[in-house]
Amino acid sequence: MKKLGLALGGGGLKGLAHIGVLQALEHHGVRPELVSGTSAGSIIAALYACGLNADEMADMVKQLQPEDYLDYNIRGLIMYAIGLLLPEKHWPLQGMIKGRRLEKLVFKWTSGKSLSQIKMPIAIISCDINSGLEAVFCNRDIPNGQRKVRLLRQALLSEAVRCSTAIPATFEPRRFGKLLMVDGGLRSMVPVWVQIAMGAEYVLAIDLGQDQYYSDISGIPSLISRSLEILTYETSAMDEQLYANMVIFPALGNIGLGDIEKADWIIAQGRQAMESHMAELLNALHA
Repeated sequence: MKKLGLALGGGGLKGLAHIGVLQALEHHGVRPELVSGTSAGSIIAALYACGLNADEMADMVKQLQPEDYLDYNIRGLIMYAIGLLLPEKHWPLQGMIKGRRLEKLVFKWTSGKSLSQIKMPIAIISCDINSGLEAVFCNRDIPNGQRKVRLLRQALLSEAVRCSTAIPATFEPRRFGKLLMVDGGLRSMVPVWVQIAMGAEYVLAIDLGQDQYYSDISGIPSLISRSLEILTYETSAMDEQLYANMVIFPALGNIGLGDIEKADWIIAQGRQAMESHMAELLNALHA
């Protein structure tokens, strides 16, 4: 069987669909040998690389409430508003969500493991907002080729995930050493190229953004979010054409960060999408 690499794309809470994809793969005895993830995909990638199976992940997320992973930056919002009213004062707002609860949750789920403690090849994508460079947290040395990236070998999985999930204008950036990290989707929303660099012989990509333009937007947060989606998903489309052997698009529509009550449905959509392509995948892996 060809060495299968699984690339899990970003998409907020839509990332739970990756669990359904893994359920389908496990049901058919298919185990990816390499995994990469961006943003929400980095969470599932980290858990999978730690040895958790899909059903265990599903049980964990179904117990969550929004307050378990969303810590709104209330003080920051208040200080920013005061600064708008008082011209002599200025308190910049870097994000509406602090991101500390999410990092602590991932630390707990991964038992505080670091990249160096993980045997499975794993890559988690972030972006240094100051330099604009793609930052790759990886437990393998990878050739850059024509792609200029910053390779980071020493980090906790929870740190890498927090950096990868720092959605601009939503989550506060995560400082990592001298780097100021934001969501990896700005550089590689579906991290397929790094699979080739790590040695995958067949790359399965899960893209959560195919249907993100089907609804109208309203308000500044939605406008910012949609603008980022257009930029990031369209950029990843070229990478998918170049490096992915198969791309799966779960049909999910609009899912908010707080819509955790939809977890069962989101996971089922991922499972269904993968099942519909399973015969093709099995044939390709054994060809």
